[in-house]
Amino acid sequence: MKVSKRDVLLLLGFLGILAAVCSYVFVFQPTMEKTEAMKEENQKLEERIADLQNKSDNKESYESQTAQMNLRIEEIFQLFPVDVREENAVLLAINQELLSPMEVESVTIDALLEVPVVEVQSEEMPDATYEIEEVEAIEDDLGTQEAPTPEAGDAQGDSGMNPFSLMYRRATLNYEVSYEGLKRSIKNICMQTDRMVIDNLAVVYDEQTGLLKGSTTINMFCVPNQEGKEYEQPDFGGVLLGTDNIFGTRIVRSEGNLPDLEEGAEGEAGEETAEE
Repeated sequence: MKVSKRDVLLLLGFLGILAAVCSYVFVFQPTMEKTEAMKEENQKLEERIADLQNKSDNKESYESQTAQMNLRIEEIFQLFPVDVREENAVLLAINQELLSPMEVESVTIDALLEVPVVEVQSEEMPDATYEIEEVEAIEDDLGTQEAPTPEAGDAQGDSGMNPFSLMYRRATLNYEVSYEGLKRSIKNICMQTDRMVIDNLAVVYDEQTGLLKGSTTINMFCVPNQEGKEYEQPDFGGVLLGTDNIFGTRIVRSEGNLPDLEEGAEGEAGEETAEE
């Protein structure tokens, strides 16, 4: 079979085009993609290095601000007791009865719970972390490489939780009170030295008594494990214990000044009759 010169040239041209296409697809295009990826990575690394350099230049300022914040945190912790127990809620209910005044029918006290912490993502910090040897080497040179310390491990505790966790105990008071007494009860809670907040308050008007029947839910806060502070038991010295009315019945107003039957005239007449 004889091939003409024209067919040979066409075949060579086709092979040349095929070689060019294969070179672009299998060599040039992957190389360009790698180049673009390296450019993006280098740009991120440059931003990271600039951030680390900025932190290194302002290291003393950060340390000073951190020390001030830690001092402020300690001052805030001092405002909270180390524990809130059931007797604290009971004493609060007694004070509400005396100062409002109101008639507390029941008190519901929940277990001690931890206040949930909402984590906020800072806009200034990058979302991605770069595990690249060059960046780690730069961090070591600038002194910004984070390393765990024994103090940090001890502060976090064995469970990995901050020992200064904000805790609270919820107490619900069910009562009967006048409108003026309700306002006084709210003011009394706001004037307490221990940190507490009204979580919920609901009252309804009782047509039979002309008073308000309702409930107030109070969250009483504390910060456990504070160094140098201990739990202070509440003083119940001024609280009257016991009751002369074990059934809790209401006292009629006309019963207030009645003399004792044993000391009255009938008692004396009975003694004279017995002596005769």
